[in-house]
Amino acid sequence: MDFKQWEGATTLPVSITVTKELVDAYYETTGFLNNHSHHVPPALPMIFYQYLNVPWIHEQSFIHKDQKFHYEHPISIGDTLQCTVFLKSVKKRRQFLVLDQELIGKNEHQNIVFSAKSTLLKEAE
Repeated sequence: MDFKQWEGATTLPVSITVTKELVDAYYETTGFLNNHSHHVPPALPMIFYQYLNVPWIHEQSFIHKDQKFHYEHPISIGDTLQCTVFLKSVKKRRQFLVLDQELIGKNEHQNIVFSAKSTLLKEAE
């Protein structure tokens, strides 16, 4: 796949509602204990990828090098967020492709609630 063709692309927005079931599924998937509070874990947005059509990662294998979260507002159960993924850059370093992307969640007023920056590695073809 020519990943460079996707550089600068943004996915279509997907509306995701944070439910207690979604938070419970996150805890179950990650193996962390859920104390059944209404606390939304800070890395929860990573589970949102399952709802997004991200063509440059579709059916591809990546190593998740790192991720950084930034919150403008806390996420609560009941919130509905419009989420998109933006592919910021595609670079080749040694034998790897390095993709820098950002998952962004906005509230109903189109204000950014969170951003989650990720660096993905894939062996260059």
